[in-house]
Amino acid sequence: MPVTATATAGLLLIGLTACGGSDSGGTEGKSGYKTLTLVDGAQTLSAFNAPYDVYAPKHAWKSAGIDVKIQLVQGGTQSAQLVATGKADVSIVGLSSALSVASQSPNVKIVAVTGGNIWHLAVSKNSPITSISQLKGKTVGVQALNTGSYLYNRAALQLDGMSPDKDVKWLPIGTGAQAAQAVNSRQVAAVATYDGPYEVLSGLTKDGLRILPSPLDELDGSGAWIVNADTLKSHRAEIVKFIQGMSETSLVAQSAPQTIIKELFAAHPDTKPRGASDADAVTQTEALVKAYWSKIANMGPEGAYGVLSDAQIAKAVKFHQDAGIVKGKIDIPSTFDLKVAEAANDYDRDAALKAQTATP
Repeated sequence: MPVTATATAGLLLIGLTACGGSDSGGTEGKSGYKTLTLVDGAQTLSAFNAPYDVYAPKHAWKSAGIDVKIQLVQGGTQSAQLVATGKADVSIVGLSSALSVASQSPNVKIVAVTGGNIWHLAVSKNSPITSISQLKGKTVGVQALNTGSYLYNRAALQLDGMSPDKDVKWLPIGTGAQAAQAVNSRQVAAVATYDGPYEVLSGLTKDGLRILPSPLDELDGSGAWIVNADTLKSHRAEIVKFIQGMSETSLVAQSAPQTIIKELFAAHPDTKPRGASDADAVTQTEALVKAYWSKIANMGPEGAYGVLSDAQIAKAVKFHQDAGIVKGKIDIPSTFDLKVAEAANDYDRDAALKAQTATP
């Protein structure tokens, strides 16, 4: 899902709202925990959001005694507003959106930061272009001019010493077959994209795509879990368990991705590639999600899900502000509470992986 330029949109934006009311007070589940509704702004189920929309609710969260109900909503803006106004508990958003929302609302706390860079400038595999600097004077395709792909790759050009407004021409090319046609016809010399859609588009183009080296590759994080401050205060133990569930699910996504994919196909057959055998469908889907899952479902540079060092956090904040991606002021101590993620990673990983992949 594209990340819009507004403060409230985000990548694969999801939120947790309490059942049984408009506030985040929620209802009590069998475990005594608040029943949580997972609101996913992606609108539809797919392999990309399967780790938290399909797998974790039936495994890690269930075994932790957390009742999670999945609710798909229309877009990231709606999800982010639920957290900012206290009508939702937690969301996973693009880091740019997390910082923007947090800069405007003291009620939003960042409790985990996920993955590395997902944003890329890509060219046809047969293109003579091998560096970003060679894009000077060229046309760069992008899904739309209000997406994260546009914002982040503008920053990439700027960091590479180019003017994103003067040195290239930006052309909205949409997605899917329309975008592939723009590449195949050489209407664009490169495309601004991100992990997930990149693999899909590469498969649709005549020669496939190749990612250019980018200054953005130095980014330590691309996504973040944000939590309503009141929810964090009153249900901190539950939020820690929830993030631990995502950490455990990340182990499955990296070590046994086919387990998640098979469960997705079994529960939602319409997500399976058409005309493919069961084995081929799993293989094809695993190839599509590999890069994306490696960023949103991994153990991170510190070896723990959602955890970055103080220096890495400061670097990430500075990058977003220097690049003009985030306009508001970010007070790091009051915005970040990564002790939640640190506590969530205090478990036996081997035992957790065995338990999460065990056949019922």
